[in-house]
Amino acid sequence: RWLLATLAAVTLLIVANHLLVLALAWVGTSLALHQLLTFFEDRTQALVAAHKKFLASRVADLCLFTAVGLVAQHVPSLRLDAVQAFSERNAFLPGSLHIAGVLFAVAAALKCAQLPFHGWLTQVMEAPTPVSALLHAGVVNIGGFLMIRLAPLMVKAPGAQTLLVLIGATTAVVAALVMTMRVTVKVALAWSTIAQMGFMLVQCGLGAYQLALLHIVAHSLYKA
Repeated sequence: RWLLATLAAVTLLIVANHLLVLALAWVGTSLALHQLLTFFEDRTQALVAAHKKFLASRVADLCLFTAVGLVAQHVPSLRLDAVQAFSERNAFLPGSLHIAGVLFAVAAALKCAQLPFHGWLTQVMEAPTPVSALLHAGVVNIGGFLMIRLAPLMVKAPGAQTLLVLIGATTAVVAALVMTMRVTVKVALAWSTIAQMGFMLVQCGLGAYQLALLHIVAHSLYKA
């Protein structure tokens, strides 16, 4: 039931054309996934990892909803097509929307387990293997998907773009190097996921959103 609830929340997030609905589905995905990560109540390490992820996710939620509030102050509608049209009409965005872009970027980095908030992703292997597969091949991509849906807004916020490149590049290099030194397959795959998410955020930061979408699909296929 919780597996289906997680998939339903992710599906709603993907098809939503309203920023508030997307944010609510974002939270729903996290809460449903938390139930999957704590499926084995007698596994202490799994519970610790789930607790770390829960804290990181709540910080990401705070950033996301604050950014949505800032967008609502300037854009007449929170429909994603309206946000896109507003961003394309205005060559320069108000300062508060630049702050919103940075908050969106931080939320994406937290959701994608970027350094230094990556620890929970390497420990969730204590959860059932199908849950690990769903997380590493699907749910962890939500941050990048958010950046792609908000691409017209993000490209007008250079501070947010720069932040994505810095966080993503640092994480990609460090995680890829650490991955080569892991001895267990599942832990190596976890570090591989962290590195791939870093590469994806770099692509978003450089404005290559089509490439980032292709990266999400390719990474999901081979990681699953």
